[in-house]
Amino acid sequence: MAFEIAINERDVESGKTAYVMLPANKNEVIDAMDRAKIFGETFVRIENCDEFPELNGFEFSEEPTIAELNFLAKRLEEISGDEEDITPAIAYRALLRKPLDSVKEAINRTYDLDTVPVYPCKNVYAYGEIVLENEMLEELKDVPDEVYDLLDPDKAGRAMMEREGGVFINGYYAVADSYEPALVYDEELPEPQEDWVFRLEVASVPDKPEDFSRMKTEILTLPADEEYMQDIAESLGEKHIDECNIMKFESALPQIDDSAVESAEDIYLLNEIAKKYSELSRKDAAKFKAVLQNENWNSLDETENILKSLSGYDFDISVTDASDFGRKYLSKLMPPDFDRSLLKGVNAAELSRNVLRANGGVLTSYGAVSGYGGHLYSMIETQIQEQDSDFKMGGMS
Repeated sequence: MAFEIAINERDVESGKTAYVMLPANKNEVIDAMDRAKIFGETFVRIENCDEFPELNGFEFSEEPTIAELNFLAKRLEEISGDEEDITPAIAYRALLRKPLDSVKEAINRTYDLDTVPVYPCKNVYAYGEIVLENEMLEELKDVPDEVYDLLDPDKAGRAMMEREGGVFINGYYAVADSYEPALVYDEELPEPQEDWVFRLEVASVPDKPEDFSRMKTEILTLPADEEYMQDIAESLGEKHIDECNIMKFESALPQIDDSAVESAEDIYLLNEIAKKYSELSRKDAAKFKAVLQNENWNSLDETENILKSLSGYDFDISVTDASDFGRKYLSKLMPPDFDRSLLKGVNAAELSRNVLRANGGVLTSYGAVSGYGGHLYSMIETQIQEQDSDFKMGGMS
């Protein structure tokens, strides 16, 4: 991952913050916000960037969007992905030390980094040796060889540094002033942020074992239309997508993992779940994940049934912990003229657990949710036990 962002609710009094590592799928970002109960307006900042520390806590003149930061993180992964050649990353870090205004500029600077000269050297003396060896100082070109060899590398290196404004970074020297700016991102991001619900790597299994090394795979993201799935299948030499084999399965819903997928025949059902989930409101999507977290489901069929019957569950997305639920429960039972400020600071955790148990509810990462047909805040009435049949009012017979 390139860096971690902090997503803060703009209402500073709420104190709500979600932390996400980018680049990430849009639904993964939303899941983090759901867990932090962030549903209002937000502002975002780069919280932690190990490989490019110059970006830590960086404040742009205009607030970046999550999609912009996600694309920036993707570009940073690309320019730092080659462990054998770290010069693009060094060049970019050198550029970050020059004035930077907007996230657009930060993105555009990730391109054409080969225009920034980068030399492997640790200090001024080492760079001076490079300068002298390559005759980089024009005023020394006419100096006789016997004199040239006597020149001080340290002085030559400092003179060249002052002239070109270079910097040392992790054993390298980079000249940011030589950069030729690129304009790749102007009005529209080069790539949209991924927003799949499920991502599968599918393949057709070769008839002969010796062909396994040449096995072709394709990436299938859901939800998808029939034509797209058919194109994927045909590109693998199969008539239908369920004739392919699932090599890898990823889910943007933490509650659904590869243990729920038994074969490629499940792709159609996964697609229906992905379609229905994508159509949900933020609150209903959080409710769905809360129900999945609570229900003891064990098949994709049950998962789809839960989607179809979401209205049968009572859900309070605002609940943060057991005490919070207990106070809300008490508040709803009090008469309208009761001063609810008296409930502030009340530790109602034990009450909360008892009420939830009696009403068939539970606290999840997304809020409080009831069992199917249950109600979170219904009155708990005393259960009158039936007495022995020979008991009569007024005494024993």
